[in-house]
Amino acid sequence: MHDTPIERRRIADIEAAIVRAKTYAAEQGIPLTVERLAAEMDMDLGLFHRILQGEITPKSRGTALKIAAVRRAAGEATASVMEHALKRGTSPNMHILYLKNHAGYDGDKGKAEAQPLGPSEGPVVFMGEEEIPD
Repeated sequence: MHDTPIERRRIADIEAAIVRAKTYAAEQGIPLTVERLAAEMDMDLGLFHRILQGEITPKSRGTALKIAAVRRAAGEATASVMEHALKRGTSPNMHILYLKNHAGYDGDKGKAEAQPLGPSEGPVVFMGEEEIPD
């Protein structure tokens, strides 16, 4: 199933994999990552990223729902890594690298490049970040 196209996957299997990934992260006390999501979905990470980058066009409502579920979970993973960094991180290096690879952040240019968002996704906003001690 590792390279099975998303069109041939079942939405129930994708949703169950998302739950397993979240459970694993919670049990381990670590942030949810796109790598864990892809592993639980038994999905090639390249396919996972093509879905996130909007390279896979849904040809049916069912495929659109599957893509939306994957993209929503990936958004949660990015937020999870950032929240982990804000709570426990002592060095921003790992988190910046993660954001560059998975969330379209380009710190070298001082801005984030827009990533396509699904129908129910929105930007992640952190309130009170300036109040966190260095």
